[in-house]
Amino acid sequence: MRDSLRALDVVVLNGDIFDFRWSTLSDLKATRAAAFCWLLGLADDLPACEIHFVMGNHDCHADFEGTLTLLETQLPNFHWHDTWLQLGSALFVHGDCAHATMDAAGFNGYRSVWRHDRQRGALAAAAYGCADRLGATRLAHAWHFPRERTLRRVAHYLDEALPYWRATTRDCYFGHTHLPFARHEHEGVVYHNTGSAIRGMPFRPAFFTTESNYLTNIHDP
Repeated sequence: MRDSLRALDVVVLNGDIFDFRWSTLSDLKATRAAAFCWLLGLADDLPACEIHFVMGNHDCHADFEGTLTLLETQLPNFHWHDTWLQLGSALFVHGDCAHATMDAAGFNGYRSVWRHDRQRGALAAAAYGCADRLGATRLAHAWHFPRERTLRRVAHYLDEALPYWRATTRDCYFGHTHLPFARHEHEGVVYHNTGSAIRGMPFRPAFFTTESNYLTNIHDP
């Protein structure tokens, strides 16, 4: 997989790359250290590639922000973003804004729970993993995230949080729902969902072309 990434100019990690709630490691510190090493190794393997990390709900933990900032200061090709990233006419959001109909304040309230979440115990994590393997998680997501409803929720949040986004965006890329699709047009914007890399879930990385200049969220100076 990494060999194919070396041919790219830009890689966007669009959230939930790590999971601080359901980690199988001993504690938050160990998970944070493992995430740091993984990202460091990725940047080292792809020295000519610009890597953008957009936080998802499972890896937006407040303690992890310092780790990402440290990586950003050490690695010239690594950048992180709280909630969204725009590369030319391509807009990237994790997609948890589709969990319900939310404005910017509602989304911040939703994320605040995850930012200070605690790691679940080993038995709970094992049960969660079993649900994934048996397909229960996929069925739940299929029920909660029918495509048109999901796209309406994403668009509603973006209208509230980024009023100009429709004028600058041709393609919107997101995940979170575990239900991949590509090239679905909704109200003049083309949407793509990459699915999930969790074992037993469909995963379809998306390829895009873009200009070199980009806009980011408030995290960046």
